[in-house]
Amino acid sequence: MALMAPQMQSICINKIFAVAMVGLNMSSPAVELDLLYGHYEIQTDYDPDPGTGWNLVISYNLNDDFNDRTQIRRLEASETRIIAPPGAMTSLSNSLSFLGTVDQPAWILPQSFRLNNHFLGMRVITDPFVFQTRVGDNYLNSNRGTISLKLMSVTGSGPERGGKFALWEQDGVGNNIIYFNTNDGEADDDNGITEMDEIKALPAAAHSHFSWGFTKPGNYQVEVEASGRLRPSGEETSQEEIFQFLIPHSGALGEVNATVCHEDGRWALGLSDTENGVIYGERRALVEVPAAADGFACPAAFNATGVSLPDTAGLPESLAQRGAAVDFPDGVTLQLLSHTGPGEVSFGSFFNTADGIDASDAFTLGDGVADTLSFTDRGIHTLSFRASEADSASGNFTLRCAAGLLIDYDFAAWADSYERAYGLEAGALTDPLGDFNEDGRNHRLEYLMDAAGADPVQGSPGLTNVQIEPGGTHARMIFLRDLHKDPLNGTSPELVSGTSSDLRSWTYLDVGRPGFPLELFETGAEEGNAVSLIMKRALRREISDEEPGFFRLLAR
Repeated sequence: MALMAPQMQSICINKIFAVAMVGLNMSSPAVELDLLYGHYEIQTDYDPDPGTGWNLVISYNLNDDFNDRTQIRRLEASETRIIAPPGAMTSLSNSLSFLGTVDQPAWILPQSFRLNNHFLGMRVITDPFVFQTRVGDNYLNSNRGTISLKLMSVTGSGPERGGKFALWEQDGVGNNIIYFNTNDGEADDDNGITEMDEIKALPAAAHSHFSWGFTKPGNYQVEVEASGRLRPSGEETSQEEIFQFLIPHSGALGEVNATVCHEDGRWALGLSDTENGVIYGERRALVEVPAAADGFACPAAFNATGVSLPDTAGLPESLAQRGAAVDFPDGVTLQLLSHTGPGEVSFGSFFNTADGIDASDAFTLGDGVADTLSFTDRGIHTLSFRASEADSASGNFTLRCAAGLLIDYDFAAWADSYERAYGLEAGALTDPLGDFNEDGRNHRLEYLMDAAGADPVQGSPGLTNVQIEPGGTHARMIFLRDLHKDPLNGTSPELVSGTSSDLRSWTYLDVGRPGFPLELFETGAEEGNAVSLIMKRALRREISDEEPGFFRLLAR
């Protein structure tokens, strides 16, 4: 389904968009990149040449040699978003109570390296002796020179719902040195920022790591100002830049609050979580249906009127908020097409699969329809619907529910559910390396790709993995990755993507060898916002007769 942290393992969409090119220049093209894990820097460049000056970016080094400036790749801050991965979610300890209440959920990008998280530092690229050296609030024409970084603002849906942000460093004896903290402002200061929110001195050639903390899901636009005094004149110079962070929502829903959406011919099903302020696209959320007196049941409502919430996951914001009733005021019909899952499902008097599925299992939404969604058996359930209107315009989508299971259900629960759904002998799907439907994907891979629509029995002919872009100039391999089951820590089961130019020699990218955006065989883009339950990752490279590209997806 998605991705979550401890009890709500955080979910993300990795939209790392990296065009495969040879001979890349030093800056990224204006494309979107979402960074899920790896060693990156918030980098401040300053070149004293006339007309050059400041450049604040996100960067990485191809060879990890931070004395080698020729290997730097710069990613534009305005087009790059840093996503907190599953391993970032924790709870605040006593030592971190400056950020919030002890035991409060928080997402921490740590100062020290961890395999399944970001290793995010601060880096300064400028020659020595360009700036004066700051000592406290005094400036000297000595030593290598320093710049300062001041926190100017923190905005976005995360702060709007009460989320706090901090940046700190742990010294050699375990004390936290706090530089930025929006939780310590004066009572009359809405953003919690004071003159104390500053890194006073980062030296030329600095490469320092810090911890970054956030306390609520949503997006955070962190605006910083880099400044310094030029040597020897003392002339002040500065530049501001906004860096974007995404703290994913959990993707777990306790009820169905669904909107049939339509915009410019595109249909979608938006699943609203009004309590947490997010709209999910289909397959971006899973409804956890609890036990009831007779089976499993939860409230369910369908409408076509649209809804406005701060965040969207897996849908463009304009589509997610535009109900189909805007374009089809005479009404939209929603018809149940199929049910995959053990036992039967019913929705009040509107449909009941116990008597089969036919054209009568449909209802007109109008201002909305609400009743109880009920399942007779524990397991994973996928409901397929068609929305249509009088002129025969229509769109299909799915609703996924887990009756008596949580969003992080394990392989055994997955196998048991599909065995009972299709009436198979117990144990038919329990071999992780088996391939019951002989479609080339073993059970472990289909379990990890369950949210993408992988079916271990009927096969998944509609599960598109390779897409040729318009004009035939690029190809990309696209798959949905369920981070509830692959937490990016290198343990089994995990998805591993491989690339080859000759089908003989393969290079595999995983959390231990993640590769980099902007390089060959890197990840591709997806339409929609990045606060998402399910990560879509894509491999993308240029197509040419001389250098064909092949892709392989494995589960291990």
